[in-house]
Amino acid sequence: MKAELAQLIALQKTDTNIRRLQADIESIPERRAEIEREFDQRAFEIRGLEQKRDGAFHERSRVEKEIFEQKQRAERAERNLMAAKKPDEYTAAIREADAARKQISAFETTVLEQMETFEGAEAELKERAPEVEKLREDMQARFLQFDEQVARQQKELEAERAERERLIKELPKPMAALYNRIVSRIRDGIAVAEARNGACTACFMALRPQVMADVRRGSEVITCDNCNRILYYEPANAAQPATVS
Repeated sequence: MKAELAQLIALQKTDTNIRRLQADIESIPERRAEIEREFDQRAFEIRGLEQKRDGAFHERSRVEKEIFEQKQRAERAERNLMAAKKPDEYTAAIREADAARKQISAFETTVLEQMETFEGAEAELKERAPEVEKLREDMQARFLQFDEQVARQQKELEAERAERERLIKELPKPMAALYNRIVSRIRDGIAVAEARNGACTACFMALRPQVMADVRRGSEVITCDNCNRILYYEPANAAQPATVS
């Protein structure tokens, strides 16, 4: 095989690796989010208990403030009752005090209910604490593994880019220009394609017998008549003859 063609094949493999690594690195946010979603799904029931516990705590605090305000209202009504000089003032004070006491009673019942809810959720969370810790440890381990993988990919990408620069510099300028020109106009970035079974494996179009013969020889750079990619032949990938049993 012609030396330049071997270099072009190596360059293509390097560019393919670069594209793959770049795609992986660009997908980092989504890949990390996927780990978080998996953790959230596994911890769904536990998060529900935490929300139930926290909701009960906040509701109890809110209702206790209401009780305090109603107690102040009842005390004002009692003072108004003691100071009442007219029947309508007396009646209004009694009604106000009764309404406040009824509200206090209802709120105290709510406080008890929220306390029971809080204590029940808290007890279940304590029982499941080992499970929660295991989930968190698993997630942290996944993130650590993920971060290590990303770091490896970054290093691989740097190495592949350095290798690309070396290969481009070693290629004759016309050959490097041809390669870069093909890469720039093709979406998948494949400028060098294998010719196999009489066809280009990139565009799947059949090659003229003479073109296929020239590609097999590998003595010069041949391009596909259809997609203009540089073609090469790999004997190891040639079609094997069918065996008769």
